[in-house]
Amino acid sequence: MNTQINYRQEDRHLIVIEDQKYRQTISLEEETYSIGRHTNNSIVIHSQQASRRHGTLMKRKNRDSNTYSYWIIDGDLDGNKSRNGIYVNGEKCLIKELRNGDLINFGCEVNATYYASHEWSNTVTDISSSKPQKLAHYSSEVNGQYTLSEPYIDFDCDSQHFDPKDTLQAQEYQDNLTQLPNKVLWQEYLLNSLKNAKQYKTSMAIILFDINHFKAINKNWGYSLGDQILVEVAQRLKSSLRSSDIVARWGDDEFILLLPKISQEDDIEKITQRILNNISQCLELPETPLYLEYSFGYAMYPQDGEESQPLLQKAEIALLNHKQKMVSGDKQLKLTIDPKASKLLKAKTAIQQALNQEQLELYYQPQVKIKTGEISGFEALVRWNHPELGQINPQKFIPVAEQTDSILIMGEWILREACRQNKAWQEMGLPNFIMSVNLSPLQLKDPNFVNTVKQVLQETKLDPHWLELEITEKAILANSELAYQVLQDLRKLGVHLSMDDFGIGYSCLNHLPKFPFSTLKIAQSCLQELTEKPEIIAIISAAITLGNSLDLRVIAEGVETHQQLNLLENLDCQEAQGYLLSEPLNCREATQFLNLYRGTKVSCSSIQHSTPMGVRLIDLL
Repeated sequence: MNTQINYRQEDRHLIVIEDQKYRQTISLEEETYSIGRHTNNSIVIHSQQASRRHGTLMKRKNRDSNTYSYWIIDGDLDGNKSRNGIYVNGEKCLIKELRNGDLINFGCEVNATYYASHEWSNTVTDISSSKPQKLAHYSSEVNGQYTLSEPYIDFDCDSQHFDPKDTLQAQEYQDNLTQLPNKVLWQEYLLNSLKNAKQYKTSMAIILFDINHFKAINKNWGYSLGDQILVEVAQRLKSSLRSSDIVARWGDDEFILLLPKISQEDDIEKITQRILNNISQCLELPETPLYLEYSFGYAMYPQDGEESQPLLQKAEIALLNHKQKMVSGDKQLKLTIDPKASKLLKAKTAIQQALNQEQLELYYQPQVKIKTGEISGFEALVRWNHPELGQINPQKFIPVAEQTDSILIMGEWILREACRQNKAWQEMGLPNFIMSVNLSPLQLKDPNFVNTVKQVLQETKLDPHWLELEITEKAILANSELAYQVLQDLRKLGVHLSMDDFGIGYSCLNHLPKFPFSTLKIAQSCLQELTEKPEIIAIISAAITLGNSLDLRVIAEGVETHQQLNLLENLDCQEAQGYLLSEPLNCREATQFLNLYRGTKVSCSSIQHSTPMGVRLIDLL
């Protein structure tokens, strides 16, 4: 059956879904569409690897352009997520606005392409090599698609046996280090793009990038630094691309790009140059700021080939030719050490002096139960009181400490001081609270870190139950296997663990059930974008629902306005933290506040309608 295209001036929204057996072309008009293997879905995908309710399409109006667009959500509207996830242009997504030409993968062999411009008739095409199946020609207005009459396959039968091999894990489609698509997923996107290019007689291109002298980097500075470089280059490549482009890890030091929308050869040269300008910027690595050089090669469809293998071979040959030209032009290794390296060493010395001369000080920011006004805990935050520069913002010296090993010494001091202070408050008869302390990724890599925590608890005589350690998704992704083992060992000590900055990345959803977290902290950046990006509400709501379903403490960080606090309460968020509720308090202020707080509750409801809690707390002092 051939797909018919009817052009209209009015924009239409279409999705073409293809598995190993069928291709469905569906005109989108309704407000929502459920997608999954369950036969009651609006759009049925025929794969045992797909979830019963794998995804949802939602129609939303863009206020700026007064046009409509469709968003795709992982799972259903009740908060149930799919088993294998949804990938848009190679990136795993919880929720994403679709744009014309976006490539969608449902975590299995089912792929789709989204279009927003033309009206197509709804069709289901049998693309298998087996005997053609009969089609029951119901009205295309029913569920937005035709349905199959025979043979009948029950994709929703609870008693149906599922082979474990049928359930694909994210690792089968993602590179573990960079979290980019791997060869398997990228090649699926390539085949889908080639089909589209052939059908609509358009051009597309692929680009291979190779990091020059990468083996020398691993040899001279170690594989750990090499891994950091690969992660940073991957992020820079992603940030350089258009929404429809896809980047994947192709080899040890190679990345490959898919450009499904390209008009002429001049475009690919401009795109390549723009990407090179971005990834060639100085890499700020620990004590070794570094400039890298790259070789590249590209191939275009159809002039360089009409199938995947000829295109890949053409790109690889072009890459080798470019690399040979660079080697013949300059046979010396070009690794430029940035002058900032000496500044890092000076900064490391200054931080060590700050520790020795007691220039560091901890501040404590309360965490408040939104509905009752009870204080549930404190987060310990470090400040640097420099004798000449005054109080230095932690956003300036923490990154410097993490670029050197100073963060290990500083982190141990913060942990010991926070535990000591919490125990001191308990011995004064003040209410017991959980004390939260932030961890650095380098602390997790320290083989002695668990013993350090155990020793600090013994020295300060603080019950482990009153200590919580916060870890970011970034720290986990640096080495998920190591992080898992360290967190399990910490949990055995009895301390609580918190997933910090939740909502910045989507892959952290996979870590919540796996890792022994007891608290979920919604990132401050999510709250700050509420007014500019209303779709963030969906992410926050999903995070709160997920946290509550896993019986976790859910804390929203960075609450600064009454609007944010009211929204969090309506979304059933348990706790909040931020300048609207209280500024971070030094030891003296926090102690005086706890003395006044003893036996009473801070009323959030009265504060919402009068003055910020931060003012009230200071007034209490």
